[in-house]
Amino acid sequence: MNSAKKIIDLVREEAKDSPKVNSVYLKLGEAFPLQPVTSKNHHKVALKILERLIDYSNEHKNMDEGVSIYMRMLAELIEEYELKHFPSGKVTGAEMLAYLMELQGLKQTDLSKELGGQSVVSEILKGKREMNLKQIRALAKRFKISPNVFI
Repeated sequence: MNSAKKIIDLVREEAKDSPKVNSVYLKLGEAFPLQPVTSKNHHKVALKILERLIDYSNEHKNMDEGVSIYMRMLAELIEEYELKHFPSGKVTGAEMLAYLMELQGLKQTDLSKELGGQSVVSEILKGKREMNLKQIRALAKRFKISPNVFI
């Protein structure tokens, strides 16, 4: 235990001038610590938590920055696990959009503002049209994820 205290003191000393961590982020980390996902069950729980956070963020437009940071970090840990354990072919931006829509119970009309109309959403989902950079950025902002997800 003595060596752990020394390491903690060392980290605190080195980090004294770094930005302060958001208190909501810390509380979320206490409830479900951010660490590598290591099992199917851990993956299942992490996905469920991320899904609930996404639902929360969609309901609360002025979401606390700590929630946003926590979501981003949790999504990265989930992605890391999935890349190792679920190797697959490349997912298209349209496939990812369809998945996110299903996950959040969205209809094509719900994304018409971001993509330029319901018919455009339909064409993208059918693979008849590629998303442009403006649309990708709008979707990334709406879903609070990296634009790379759609590229």
